[in-house]
Amino acid sequence: MAKVALLIGVSEYEPGFTPLPATIKDVNAMQRVLLHPEIGGFDDVTLLVNPQQHEMAVAIETLFDGRQKDDLLLLFFSGHGIKDEGGKLFFAACNTRKTDKGVLVKATTVPASFVHEVMSNSRSRREVVILDCCFSGAFAEGMSAKDNGFVDIRNQLGGEGRAVLTSSTSTQFAFEQQGADTSTYTRYIVEGLETGAADRDEDGWISIDELHEYATKAVQEATPAMKPEIYAIKEGYKINLAKAPIDDPKLKYRREVDYWIESGNGEISFTGRAALEGLQEELELAPEETAAIEIKVLAPIEVYKKKLKRYELAFRNEIKLGFPPSDKTRANLKRLQQALGLRDEDIALIEAPIIAEQPLTTPPVIVNPLPPQNSNFINYVVACIIGVIGVVIGGTLVYVFRPIFTPPITENFCANKEPYNLDDRISSGEEILLKQDTNPDKKAGVQAFLNGDCNTAIDKFNSSRKVNSTDPETLIYLNNARARLKSYRLKIAVSVPIGKNPNVAKEILRGVAQVQDEVNNSGDINRKALEVAITNDDNDPIEAVQLATRFGKDTSILAVVGHNSSNASLSAAPVYQKDGLVMMSPTSFAQNLTSVGNYIFRTAPSVKSIADSVSNYAIKIAGKTNFLICVDYQGIDNQSFNNEFVKAINAAGGQINSTECDISARDFNPSTVISQAVRSGANALVLGLYIDKIKQGLAVAQSNQGQLTVFGSPTLFTGETLKEGRGINGLIISAPWYPAAFPNNIFPQKAQKLWGATVNWRTATAYDATLAIIAGLQRTNKRDELQKVLHNPDFSVDGATGKIQFLASGDRKNNDIFLVKVQQKPGTDKYEFMPIIP
Repeated sequence: MAKVALLIGVSEYEPGFTPLPATIKDVNAMQRVLLHPEIGGFDDVTLLVNPQQHEMAVAIETLFDGRQKDDLLLLFFSGHGIKDEGGKLFFAACNTRKTDKGVLVKATTVPASFVHEVMSNSRSRREVVILDCCFSGAFAEGMSAKDNGFVDIRNQLGGEGRAVLTSSTSTQFAFEQQGADTSTYTRYIVEGLETGAADRDEDGWISIDELHEYATKAVQEATPAMKPEIYAIKEGYKINLAKAPIDDPKLKYRREVDYWIESGNGEISFTGRAALEGLQEELELAPEETAAIEIKVLAPIEVYKKKLKRYELAFRNEIKLGFPPSDKTRANLKRLQQALGLRDEDIALIEAPIIAEQPLTTPPVIVNPLPPQNSNFINYVVACIIGVIGVVIGGTLVYVFRPIFTPPITENFCANKEPYNLDDRISSGEEILLKQDTNPDKKAGVQAFLNGDCNTAIDKFNSSRKVNSTDPETLIYLNNARARLKSYRLKIAVSVPIGKNPNVAKEILRGVAQVQDEVNNSGDINRKALEVAITNDDNDPIEAVQLATRFGKDTSILAVVGHNSSNASLSAAPVYQKDGLVMMSPTSFAQNLTSVGNYIFRTAPSVKSIADSVSNYAIKIAGKTNFLICVDYQGIDNQSFNNEFVKAINAAGGQINSTECDISARDFNPSTVISQAVRSGANALVLGLYIDKIKQGLAVAQSNQGQLTVFGSPTLFTGETLKEGRGINGLIISAPWYPAAFPNNIFPQKAQKLWGATVNWRTATAYDATLAIIAGLQRTNKRDELQKVLHNPDFSVDGATGKIQFLASGDRKNNDIFLVKVQQKPGTDKYEFMPIIP
């Protein structure tokens, strides 16, 4: 029984490859811990620095050749990993080169497939590979199992099988921290072994899965966008790589520091400090020893904080030069984000409060209704004159100030009079936001509402509904006017992309309007009517932040339904969290949205649940194996979509086609992309689209011409998709709801009666988002208590998509995903969504 390791570090390369000086320190550090008799205890550790391709290949084959079954073999590589157009991984040697056209000369590399082959030919039953390189996650795609008979996990080497630890995913670059001795990933691999801190179960041995868990936690504390992965065959997870001290006082103290840092969100609390001081005395550790341990444990978090500060400073300086930032500035900031290894949610938390400090992009004009009586009108004119004189004396005109006029209470006038800001993207009924749905009665209703004449407004809005029954804005304004006639009401807001995507905006508004109509016609909320303010954020992150800031300051607003896109939701969420205002998104899929804080909820499914559902069907039922993924890399939820689908497809046994398909790219050519993917073996296409890029995504589906089976995200569940006709016939789309999904639920029938038309999943999830808020408001009408009610395990309400309950994260419990298929209606030239019954 022997423990043998080969450590390869390549720092020097031919032109076309970036030098990697940290790799030499990586292999030296690994050699140190593996040879240490009280840590790795390896019998033989070979160091290979800057080898030629032939030398590197021979050394790898030698490592695995001529071994015994009980030998433990370890291959460590730090250097450049390269993927070709077919998605295959190659390891670069110091003589690896590219042609004049930038094409990789594969004969100068060591293919991952070669490593797989020599591992499979080896007699050893314990093989470990640690890769600190770009795209290292792709290594596992060609790894296969071999049957060596009985697995004995009782001896000191632990489990039997293969294990691969990678610094990145199959589609991700690895990060090398500037100024550091070792690369980010290797640093924490070595630290976990050297200190013994990776021994999570404290049994005196560090197994592969424990080392992965430790390194991943530390890596993501420092560089959260970096995602180390582990792949294992048979009992590879449980291979014991090194020993760890059991009774070492420094390790005991370190574990306690770890506990208090995790409990204190990256800092040690007063209680934690007291506990640590007591432990220091008990273990008889010197203050300088404990201080050094704490610095070491806190180091990744401090690195992360410095990165946040660096981005914040850059962002503040850029917006001083111009706000909102230009497309070029945005592209530069994105490049900085990627260099720092920060996630989109990290950036949202930085930018949101800074954006909120900026002046509104559209300054409001404050307007009050004209008074209906002459005596009051005289007072009004006098007040206006005084106001104008004040403005002239001040010398600056920013807003036009007009006095607040309170009309005499009559049966026609609203009981609760408010001033309004016109042209400010917000309306409770004083202006039309859905301008394409304008008619004379609706205009008259808005004018009456603006003037405080609620009865006339109600009459006109009712007339407008007869002209256009599908207009949700009119129904919301109608119910707002009814609410204003009452002494008591509760108010929420809904934020939708009216300017950018009015059809999607109306789908969401219909869900909100339907709940409001049901509530106000059935006894209100504890005798209080519901008022809804409609806002237009255009799916723009900056507009969303500014609107969220205004909502936070407006204490009359108790919750917000929104936003539509993950870009807008993720940017605004930190503002809602800071101001203690519940945000309930009905349509945002971004995986990490609800991690922003306890005031953030959603009734839409997370992208992970979508990816798992689609991948399992595509691979296990439809029999697809090679997937081209097309996304809009400018959309946050699309980036999550890509990452989660890569994981889900790999987990289900499929593989990712290497063809790059970014529909937001300037030179994007769908026909070229499809042809390239088909040539490289693709038989399925997955479309992940930002809501404003539906046309570009459908262009891909049309260019496909039936060559690949196409799977789409819920974004494609729109009337716009069906209008494309034959080009998208057979398209399979995931969705959290369709009319027949819940047979005993009366929501579809109510919706059909109210709107005179069939609704889609956005209306259903918006209905549920609003309904959940209303159910919470029935228990409390205080902002801080509302989020507690929604988080309470005993909270539930029956909605359009079944029972609504929330996890501690704010995500919905048991959020089902359904699959529908675009099919031609028999005997017509029209298309419809038909459910796929598993």
